[in-house]
Amino acid sequence: MIKAIAFDVDGTLYPNYQMYLCSLTSFISAPRLMYHFGKVRKEIRTLTYDGSLHDQQARLLSGRMNIPLEKAENLMERYLYRRWESSFRCIRPFSHVRETLLAIRRAGLKLGALSDFPIENKLRFLGLDDLFDVAITSEATGYLKPHHIPFLQLARRLETAPEELLYVGNSHRYDVVGASGVGMKTAWITGRKKSENSADFVFSSYKEFRRILFEGDRNPCIGGGMENIPLRSD
Repeated sequence: MIKAIAFDVDGTLYPNYQMYLCSLTSFISAPRLMYHFGKVRKEIRTLTYDGSLHDQQARLLSGRMNIPLEKAENLMERYLYRRWESSFRCIRPFSHVRETLLAIRRAGLKLGALSDFPIENKLRFLGLDDLFDVAITSEATGYLKPHHIPFLQLARRLETAPEELLYVGNSHRYDVVGASGVGMKTAWITGRKKSENSADFVFSSYKEFRRILFEGDRNPCIGGGMENIPLRSD
């Protein structure tokens, strides 16, 4: 029985191209930093480490850029956590997102959000912060997606078992693989068909997503050898 639906944020609740446009100021102001930070984020997803994720990021960035650790920390804070987040004031959600989230709440389901970057102000800029029961960043859990810990903490915060949660994301590698790895149902938002697909269902718009959830014939908990599990909670 699905009792909660949770969403990734970047590229899932709004188009990725908006993030790139809104981030241009940071890229133009500090291109070397942005390049190396992107490499650090990819590397850190593969590592096991002690201490906080934020500290580990700073250490890796310091090494890649050959700069003192304190300078790496200051650059991250200035260009990535303050300026970058404030630039998201210009983002707008996909069409029909708010209507879909309201329909989910009316169905008696909890709503969660899990993002790899700080999240609260993003949801406020999107005009959606009032709809979520739980909103967390995987950074705060110590690991980035697809590590199992962020997904398990999300389920715990929503007071649901992982198998009672449907997770929606735009990255097959990070969202679908990570969520399904802990037993969650998964939905993949993508604009085109792809050969690699282990999600329970795929959709390309929130109107389609809402139809799949509530019209029954394409319910994500029906078909493909899966037993019929109602979406509504007790």
